[in-house]
Amino acid sequence: MLLSCGSEQTNDKNEKYYYDLKGFVDNQIVYLDEKKPMVYKTTMLNGKKEIGKSTNIDWKKELELFIQADINKPAYRQSYDVVRKDSSEYEYTLRPNMNLPVRYLKIVTDKSINQPLYVKALLKSENKIYDSEKSIELICTKANNLWELKSFSVHGYQKLIFMDKKLFQIESKIGL
Repeated sequence: MLLSCGSEQTNDKNEKYYYDLKGFVDNQIVYLDEKKPMVYKTTMLNGKKEIGKSTNIDWKKELELFIQADINKPAYRQSYDVVRKDSSEYEYTLRPNMNLPVRYLKIVTDKSINQPLYVKALLKSENKIYDSEKSIELICTKANNLWELKSFSVHGYQKLIFMDKKLFQIESKIGL
């Protein structure tokens, strides 16, 4: 009897209340680390544009913001309003008077196997000396019966007190 109670508590802690975005991104990191696809990246910081390409990508670092957009933390369980327009769309909006970094998260999945086709999130953090906002998007496609990351982007700004707002933009396309 004691063993079964203990395992039930463990299952409750591991149960995902919202869509498991972190699990999907972690799987993509492993897959992309093995495959090493060419990545075409355009970055812009305060109007200065840089373009590059590489197969040598630290995917964990590159997709870190999408892991940060995971809202499956026990403390977040009652923090979001959920809208389900249909079985393939998940939309989470931070409830009023809550102050969490993920303000909005939308995931559109494939209707047959529930894997993400599109992810969009708004992350915001602010305090007396710092203000930051990031809008992130991720697009996936199905290729050879596998879900692959096709592109992702980050747009936003950082603002420190007594300094100008720094605008940034990152667009990455994955060549397969």
